[in-house]
Amino acid sequence: MTPRHRVTVAVDGPAGSGKGSVCRAAAERFGLAYLDTGSLYRAVGLLALRHGLEAPAALAAAASTMSFAFRPVAPGDYRAFLEGEDVSRTLREEQVGMAASRVAAIPEVRAALLTFQRGYGGSNDAILDGRDVGTVILPDASLKIFLEASPQARAERRALELQGAGKAVSFHTIHARMSERDARDRGRNDAPLTPAADAILIDTTHMTLAESVRQVVRLVENVLRRTAP
Repeated sequence: MTPRHRVTVAVDGPAGSGKGSVCRAAAERFGLAYLDTGSLYRAVGLLALRHGLEAPAALAAAASTMSFAFRPVAPGDYRAFLEGEDVSRTLREEQVGMAASRVAAIPEVRAALLTFQRGYGGSNDAILDGRDVGTVILPDASLKIFLEASPQARAERRALELQGAGKAVSFHTIHARMSERDARDRGRNDAPLTPAADAILIDTTHMTLAESVRQVVRLVENVLRRTAP
């Protein structure tokens, strides 16, 4: 029997489009390895903030040598570990997100993290979310999805997420920061945020989370069924 090729799913889109939620649901449903690639850049951004790193060479060295793991600790609950420390909550802080966007624009950092991302999951089927998974990290992915939503909807979701974590937030500040990050991510020369030519576009602006999850899970299920031995 011919060995079955592993299935890889690339889910891209801007912050607040729902990537993480749909990927966690699909990973749990089908037993896929899951990586939030943004958490890698947030980890480098956190190191930059903690150690005052600014030079591209220093940031690339940190990206190459850091001990990072992204793994489930309970059904649907994935945690990020940096140097053995659970930094999941810290990585979601706004200043870390801004630092992540800055370091993600540095080609040397992106190159340092590429091998880790491409090999994630080993021979297991995997789903990765980020901003350039379908265009750069997994250009031959079995399935590519690009989630999008209006800036208003995405900022509202982010505000609710932070409020749920007990943090005082300003919608206008979140909206402004998100717009700034969108501009940086879409405008960078190296691996800009843009749909792959063969990606399936899904606008989640007027969708509930459950509706978004159902649509993505159905797409993943279809590609797994097509590749079943």
